[in-house]
Parts: sequence; C-alpha cells; structure tokens
Amino acid sequence: MLYPGADNPLRTVCVHVGTQITITLDAVASYKWAPVTSSVPAVVLMLGNHAADGGTLVEVARAQAPGAATLTSADTFTPGPHGPPSRTWQLTVTVVP
Repeated sequence: MLYPGADNPLRTVCVHVGTQITITLDAVASYKWAPVTSSVPAVVLMLGNHAADGGTLVEVARAQAPGAATLTSADTFTPGPHGPPSRTWQLTVTVVP
C-alpha cells in the first residue's frame, strides 16, 4: 500500500492469516511520518520499519489471527512545532482464516 496514492486512497482491506503487509507512507516536504501502530497487535502485528529517501516511511506488518485492527500513523512538520497541522493516516485491516 502506498499513501498518499490516488484521489481515493485505500481505507480498508481484507487479508488472510499469514499475509505480510507492506505500507509505504510518502513524505511531503518538511513532514515526517511516525511509526505505524496497530490497535490490536494480536490480529495485525507490526514487524518493523525503515526510513527511505526524503522522510518516506516503509512499514511491514503481518496478519496474525482472524479479527480486525486499525493501523494508524501521523506526519508532523519537522522544522518546528508551530508549523502546518499534521495529517493522520488510517487503514482498517480485516483478517480472515
């Protein structure tokens, strides 16, 4: 998954247990993405992340068990705390057997 992507970004996805999910959050000038968190790690476990060129964040997760979890991140303006507002990214993942 890549964000921001098209005009209508993906908000939900359904995957099978064991599926590896790679998320790429593209940075915009002077913004940096926070690590992605899972609302239910027993369902979707975050495995790790790394920063790519220009502040883009690449995250890897695995669907662990049937259920649903929301993956969340936000970007922040890096030059200063009084800059433009942050953007929030969310993806609801439904895991089936």
